[in-house]
Parts: sequence; C-alpha cells; structure tokens
Amino acid sequence: MSKNITCLLLIIFCCCLVPNASAGASFTNHIELLESSITFTVNEIYTDADALAFREDLDTDDDGILDTLEIEDFRERYLSNGGAQFLEYILVDDGALQLSIDSIDIQFENAQGPVDNSTLSVTTTIQYSMSSVLSAGEHSIWVLGHPLIDNMKFVLPKGMEVISYDGLDEASRSAQDGRAVLEGISGIRSFVIEDKPAFEYAAHVTFQKEPFYKNSFFLPLLVVIEIILASIALYIIKKNKNK
Repeated sequence: MSKNITCLLLIIFCCCLVPNASAGASFTNHIELLESSITFTVNEIYTDADALAFREDLDTDDDGILDTLEIEDFRERYLSNGGAQFLEYILVDDGALQLSIDSIDIQFENAQGPVDNSTLSVTTTIQYSMSSVLSAGEHSIWVLGHPLIDNMKFVLPKGMEVISYDGLDEASRSAQDGRAVLEGISGIRSFVIEDKPAFEYAAHVTFQKEPFYKNSFFLPLLVVIEIILASIALYIIKKNKNK
C-alpha cells in the first residue's frame, strides 16, 4: 500500500474516532525525542455536543451515568490490538529506522458522572523505542496530522537542531532545558512523488547534530586557545631577543 493511501486511511480512521468533529473538539500533540526513544502524548479536549456524544458512546448500559467499569472497558477495547495503529502515526528517517511500542497509557479527566456536555479531557501517552540511536548526520520525523490539532510540539534530542520543516502552520522555535523546540498548528504538507505534487495532513521535520562551533563551550575554548597561542608566541619572541 502506498504511503499516500495509508495516510488517507489513517486520516479517515482519526476522523472516525472523533464524534461529530467540530469546534467542540481539539487536539494537541507533544512529541519528545531522545537519542533512542520517543514519547508521544496526545491530549484530546471535548466540549458541548462533542463531549456529550463521547460520553454517550462510553455509557454502554445507557443509564445516563458513567462509572469506572465503563471507562475501563473502553480503555481495554481501545488498546486491545496492542496499539498497533500508533506505529502508523510516526515515521523516523522515512521508516528506515524501526519503531516499537514499549507502553501505552490512556487517562480520562472529568469523565465519571452524569452523561452531559461538560468538558472532557482524554490524554494518551505512547512510549516508543528505536532500533538504533539518532547519531551524527541528518534525521527526520514524520507525524500524522489532523485538522483539529491546534498545537504540535516537537522537542529534539539534546545537541540537535532543526534544518527544515513542513506541515506546520504558524510555526515557532524556542529552547527548553537546552533542547531545540519546534511547534505550530497541524497543516498540510506538500511534496513530490514521481514528479507529481502530493499533499497530506502531516508534519515532517528534518534535523541534525549541531555543528561543533555552536556548542556553548566552543567560544570559551577558542579564547583559551588564543591565549595559549599568544603566550607561546610571546615566549618565542622574548627567547629570540635574549640570544
């Protein structure tokens, strides 16, 4: 199956997970990369009619009240396939670097109680491990997007810098604990396949190890080297004068 078809099916799948997708639902994605692992956190917030529809789906006995057992039953059914669908949400180095899922956790906030339209929050955290480490050279990460994702945040491994990105609107760059951060709104990525333009709801970020001269210790080291060289030169000049 081609990547375009896979992406289309995944977008349809994601839309099916959102009851009556509208302004009453919004998502945020937080993607934290380390050298050999990725933590992917998806936060879904439902309000108004979307919150009511979600609660109605969870209320399997239709008694108008959501209890712990119903929420746990949903969690078990949702994760019954081992979270295999999440392996299609992220690609590293265009799929050349294999990912495996170490753990999945899904948490509900303000879910138990009456089936009403009050705000409902669902947070899913997927922990991936990679088949090899992100070493020197260029690397890339591709993450499936969605029209309702109003924030996608990438935190790169320490010592990495962003080269380019696509599929992020209103993007901004910053730093977090000395690590490069890129975030924006999920947008449409454009690319070329067999000389034909193609489009998809996905973010693609290319990054690499920071050059040596960008390290914080480089400038002080350069100053020290210059002082040492100046001292050696001065010593040689004085020694020649004394001869």
